[in-house]
Amino acid sequence: MKFSSLQLLLALAFIHISVAFDVRGQEILNRRISLSAKNQDVETVIKRIEEQADVQFLFSREIIQSKRKISYQAKNEQLHVVLNQILTPLNVSYEIVNQQIVLKRMSTPPGPLQGKLSGENDVETVQDVQITGKVTAENGEGLPGVTIQIKSVTRGTTTDGNGDYRLSVPSANGTVLIFSYIGYTTREVTVGSQTVVNVVLAADDKTLEEVVVVGYGVQRKRDVTGSVVSVNETTLKEVPAPNLVNQLKGRAAGVSIISNGSTPGAQGQIRIRGNRTLTTSSGSSDGLDGPLVVVDGIPFGGLNDINPDDIASLEILKDASATAIYGSRGSGGVILITTKRGKVGKPVFSYDGYHGVTNIMGKFNVMNGPEYARFKDDATKYNRTSPGTTAYPLTQKEKDALAAGVSTDWQDLIYRPGFNTNHQLSMVGGVENTQYSLGLGYFNETGIIPSQKFERYTIRATVDQRIGKHIKIGLNTLNTLTYTNTPGGGGIPGGLVRQTPLAAPYNADGSVNLFPAEGSIDAAGVSPLTILTKKDSYLGRTRALRTFNSLYAEVNILPGLRYRMNAGLNFSQSNYNGYNGPLTYFNSATVQSSSNAEISNTEYWDINLQHLLYYDKTFGKHKVGVTGLYEITKNHSLGSRFTITGVPADYIKTSNFSLASGTPVANSDFGNSFSETGLLSYMGRVNYSYNDRYLLTLTLRRDGSSTLSPGNQYFNYPAIGAGWNIIEEGFMKGAPFISNLKLRGSWGLSGNRNVGAYATLGALSAGYYNFGTGTAGQQLAYTVTSLPATGLGWQSTSQVDIGVDFGFLNNRITGSVDWYHQQTKDILLSVPLPPSNGAGSTLKNLGRTEGKGLETALTFEIFRNPKGFNWSADVTYFFNREKITQLTTPTELANLGAGWFVGQPLSVIFDYKKIGIWQTSDKEDGTLAKQTSPTQFPGQIRVEDLNGDGKIDAADRQILGNFQPAWEGGITNRFSFKNFDMSIVTFARMGMKVIVPYLTGNSTGSGGFAFFNQGRVNQVKTDYWTETNPTNAFPAPDAGSAVAYFGSTLGYYDGSFIKVRSINLGYTFSSQLIRKIGMNSARVYFNATNPLILYSPLVKDNLAVDPEGNSYASGSATLNPQGASERGTPERQISVNLNNPPVRQFTLGVNFKF
Repeated sequence: MKFSSLQLLLALAFIHISVAFDVRGQEILNRRISLSAKNQDVETVIKRIEEQADVQFLFSREIIQSKRKISYQAKNEQLHVVLNQILTPLNVSYEIVNQQIVLKRMSTPPGPLQGKLSGENDVETVQDVQITGKVTAENGEGLPGVTIQIKSVTRGTTTDGNGDYRLSVPSANGTVLIFSYIGYTTREVTVGSQTVVNVVLAADDKTLEEVVVVGYGVQRKRDVTGSVVSVNETTLKEVPAPNLVNQLKGRAAGVSIISNGSTPGAQGQIRIRGNRTLTTSSGSSDGLDGPLVVVDGIPFGGLNDINPDDIASLEILKDASATAIYGSRGSGGVILITTKRGKVGKPVFSYDGYHGVTNIMGKFNVMNGPEYARFKDDATKYNRTSPGTTAYPLTQKEKDALAAGVSTDWQDLIYRPGFNTNHQLSMVGGVENTQYSLGLGYFNETGIIPSQKFERYTIRATVDQRIGKHIKIGLNTLNTLTYTNTPGGGGIPGGLVRQTPLAAPYNADGSVNLFPAEGSIDAAGVSPLTILTKKDSYLGRTRALRTFNSLYAEVNILPGLRYRMNAGLNFSQSNYNGYNGPLTYFNSATVQSSSNAEISNTEYWDINLQHLLYYDKTFGKHKVGVTGLYEITKNHSLGSRFTITGVPADYIKTSNFSLASGTPVANSDFGNSFSETGLLSYMGRVNYSYNDRYLLTLTLRRDGSSTLSPGNQYFNYPAIGAGWNIIEEGFMKGAPFISNLKLRGSWGLSGNRNVGAYATLGALSAGYYNFGTGTAGQQLAYTVTSLPATGLGWQSTSQVDIGVDFGFLNNRITGSVDWYHQQTKDILLSVPLPPSNGAGSTLKNLGRTEGKGLETALTFEIFRNPKGFNWSADVTYFFNREKITQLTTPTELANLGAGWFVGQPLSVIFDYKKIGIWQTSDKEDGTLAKQTSPTQFPGQIRVEDLNGDGKIDAADRQILGNFQPAWEGGITNRFSFKNFDMSIVTFARMGMKVIVPYLTGNSTGSGGFAFFNQGRVNQVKTDYWTETNPTNAFPAPDAGSAVAYFGSTLGYYDGSFIKVRSINLGYTFSSQLIRKIGMNSARVYFNATNPLILYSPLVKDNLAVDPEGNSYASGSATLNPQGASERGTPERQISVNLNNPPVRQFTLGVNFKF
């Protein structure tokens, strides 16, 4: 029977309680067995001994080196003789505990003693050579217990506690030593004439991942019954990025990451198995459907405050069996992050650094000077309101510029190459009872827009201290200081696109042409060059300080029973300072009294206390693990925001509001808030396995929240998971090509805290009214604006998951497949009330959604040659199908205002269907005349008359598509040859729509891209209709009414893409060379991030720079369909807009260890 390393340590810590060899134990050791094994795994041999001797072994695969091949023959030998002969060369001893044999690593290795692993008489060479050496890991630490075997000879030894060894080997020149150690790749070294052979072993990631982190503990991977994805540090570092969200794109099946901005420090949107909640805003959607992030066992929060270089590994919990343990916070999935900690060994110093240059992936394709002039002429010609006229002709200055050949590219003038630099210093070390680590980090990313940048400073420290034999305590502190300066946000390119190309950027005297649109209707607009020339006249800086501290204490009470206390204190403070001086791109006012400034401050802290009790026990072939939890969490949030006008001078900015001529205003729209919430939780989990074949996990969590009303404050979250390690069955011996096979299934319930801090209490609003003879409107009154909703509860998601883990051809091919079905209920929806209630609506738990999906993850070891070329590939493929199953009542099938439709995904396009452009031939043959309303002309948008009544109105709208990909996936190829390594990360998102607001407009010029197709401002170049270019792509420009009808239909496109995310090429210097300069390891690498877009219809048509999103479809960015009061797409949807274009990054980096 196998035994996890943690359980083994606990058993051995108290082994002195039992008598090592009692009468029963001696009887076991005197049993006789016969055995013949040739080149078999150690674990297989031990199992055969178990069967013959009718005894059970407890061991860790790491200690016994389970996959090491040995040969052994014994005939009617006593068990203790057999064990001594087999285990001594492995540096393993044994002891009888409760009629079971516990295998453990020897405290003192056998050193130069050569053990024989065969009953046959091996003939040793008469003249041997004594060699010595040291075996180390890549970080320079000596590795104790490494097995060193002479190839083709059954002689060997193991390294001592410092990694040193001594061995007599045959003097023949062809002698080869095999170095093997669990958790590291095996190496073969030819001795030749050497007398000192030092070896560095590389970590074997697959073996190290056999133990994974789960909620409130760890488990062997083979024992996990839920759907868990593990990502290690090496995988994350293949993509240099400021946060792990950007590093995870396409790397984990079931995890969708969508860009929502390209400003420095932007994070992106992350979803695990899709959306579940019906919301109308992007903020609510991200807050309710985003994952819970847990760092070292304590809930964390924003991912930008985590230095990716501090991460040792992360696990993503996807199914409800894994996430139910987090109860009301787990329905969006859970990301468990484990940070780096100290290790036993001498101090190891590391430096990881890179510096890169960034540049835009492309410019928005705008019209040049002659094209812009022709565009204005066409808009005049096709003015359907007043043909041949325009309110936006070329100004005299523009005409002169056109004649002079001026064609200004404003994007070229503003975009600047940026840089990306990262420096990390760390130290790890420790002795048996004390381990420590320290890390310092600095990251700086400058944007392609001048003055935009993101800086992060981090300090990390950990200490783990053992007190006596039974107590261990530890502390981890993560401290982060960030500065984000993004004046203008991501929207500056939108203004650059609108600028006339027929204007010189500079005057004849070299000064900036402050008003490039002078003489036009937009003459007040200030030149974007002031972004460069007046950097002291604007500000948009956020400073964020965060300290995240976790403390634990662990006590071993009895064998198998331990108590652990976790305490977390998380504090963050964010301060924003914004200023816009006059005569700048951000403020077109000409006087100082019109300057404006803003200050906001947000304070957040939470306290988390966990009391955990663990009990692990093995009864023969039965293994039981029990976890109990009592947890308390308190959250506090406070925000304030003030604005002012009339700052007397630019240099003052936000330093002293009392000097301003205006009065400070505490805005009510956002920024001023307060809330405190509490959560009380109980949890129990039972893990059971029989003979390592049959697995069962039972979980129950109960959460109580202060946000709910008495009587509804508690909710239960049960889960059950089962697994079958089929590979352990006897009949699998007939299929040697299958190296792993496991079937698992689970069901569970997890929740979402979708009820606001005070949503159940109702609300009053202050107002004034007239009464008596007093001054009109001076009598204070309060009115009910929100009714109490005492019956509110949390929404919950139940999920079924069926998965299979497999390996073929000695794990040359490994992978997993998961199918899931999740159902969410009790989603908060607004229900209208009659006027007699005094409030227009109230909230109730009524909505329901469901999602289904398939996830596949595969790893291929295509070529494997330790001395030559190696090639492996990770492949992910997955899809999610979500839909709404109920709104406020079973009979309500649609909510047009929110864009919700029963039976459809949570975000859809509901609009008219554009079928082309009305052509001149349509007018001539009478087709156009059949449409009685509205009256249209050739060159205008033609949409489908859905009901065939001859007129186009709101009844002709239909669902045109959604933003849910048909599938997503990624491929990571890894190559190595000798000291060179290379990785290529590719990911794809296929078969979904994307909204592009800057290609839409309406007749008033107030929505989409303001004044699109009207000839008033410049815009992205389109294939628009003229009599000589009868296209069906875009309508004719119209100086009178821009896009007269159905302009919203121009914004929906195929958003599919395939992109190369990263290419990384590295070289690791040989240990002989670097040790001469005092280093343990050294690697240099070159990385290209976002180097290629392999496929994108949107980019191919030159309508966008990148198919991924960079903003949300909120506000006036998207249009209501013609004649409708509801939006065609929900505001929560990510869109491709005229925001900062994404960047391509080239990086040179180094990894040094001393």
